[in-house]
Amino acid sequence: MIQMRFAKSAIEQEEGMNHLWLHIALPGGVQNTRLQLILPAGLHRSPNLNGAVEDSSGRIWIDDTQSVTDLYVEIFTREPVPCGENSLAVELSYTDRDGTGTSVKQVIPLKVVSEEESVEIHTDEEVVRRIKELRLPQDKSELNEYNEYTPAKLIRLDSNAMSEWEKKYRVEGAKIESI
Repeated sequence: MIQMRFAKSAIEQEEGMNHLWLHIALPGGVQNTRLQLILPAGLHRSPNLNGAVEDSSGRIWIDDTQSVTDLYVEIFTREPVPCGENSLAVELSYTDRDGTGTSVKQVIPLKVVSEEESVEIHTDEEVVRRIKELRLPQDKSELNEYNEYTPAKLIRLDSNAMSEWEKKYRVEGAKIESI
């Protein structure tokens, strides 16, 4: 019902980032489908990369469950977390045609490693490819839709501060007259 794969085999303990691919296949006719990620202490996530609706508690609402649904979530650390084996839980709840509520919970292990151990991290190329495809615009018109610019560097001049050249070549008492 739920298949989960990480883009990397582990996450770095400090400033670590990983992506989770959730492949969900539900029987037809289900409704009120919700997915909740339960993260271990110290790990955080961004809103899902698909743009699916999320409520304030972080539950992801899945509208069309007639076909297979793929969800992508970015997981990261904000501050150093202890190294070791952790578990990330995914809880999927839905109501079937008969009105019966069903809840399925699956756990996937996630290893947290130090910077020295991070050289041993393996990458799942299929997950990486899917994340890249997800972030690419579908047509060329979307390329120019949003432009991101870095703000111009603000230079402030202090009239009381003098550069080394001004200090060296300044003539004290001289007045500058404008013509």
